[in-house]
Amino acid sequence: MVNDESRFVIKIIHHSSLNIHHSKMPNFSREERLKSTKIINALFKGGRSFSCYPLRLVWQEVVKSELPLSIQSNSPILFSLSVPKKSFKRAVDRNVLRRRVREAYRLNKEKIYNLLNDNELYSQKQFAFMVLYTAKEELSYLEIEKGIKKMIYKFEKELQING
Repeated sequence: MVNDESRFVIKIIHHSSLNIHHSKMPNFSREERLKSTKIINALFKGGRSFSCYPLRLVWQEVVKSELPLSIQSNSPILFSLSVPKKSFKRAVDRNVLRRRVREAYRLNKEKIYNLLNDNELYSQKQFAFMVLYTAKEELSYLEIEKGIKKMIYKFEKELQING
């Protein structure tokens, strides 16, 4: 008779013996988040904006030296996000949309970061982003990601035009 324990063989492989190369995964750290009400208010008063369905980007250059030490960050972009309660009454729906937009941004932000870090004109600048979800219905992740990609492309064009 075969023992149940003898049928299962557990093989442990040390991860260094596997030939896997880990590339740095994009993340969305605390220092990238825009939490300052002072900056958010300034964004809505004097920031530039444009729409890329289903999103609207309100952005402004932030002078690092004028920020209090408590909110200074090394990140080239301070990011914040809003999904309107008027369109999505249930918090669960707003949270799902926030997660989708945040994830799409996290995975696609590298293009903006490379532009800002590689160009001497922008390397010392910092920008505040407020992304507003403008669609009246809940969209899929792919549609939101398409909007984020358009938004990033449009932001790059605005930087090149306005210098």
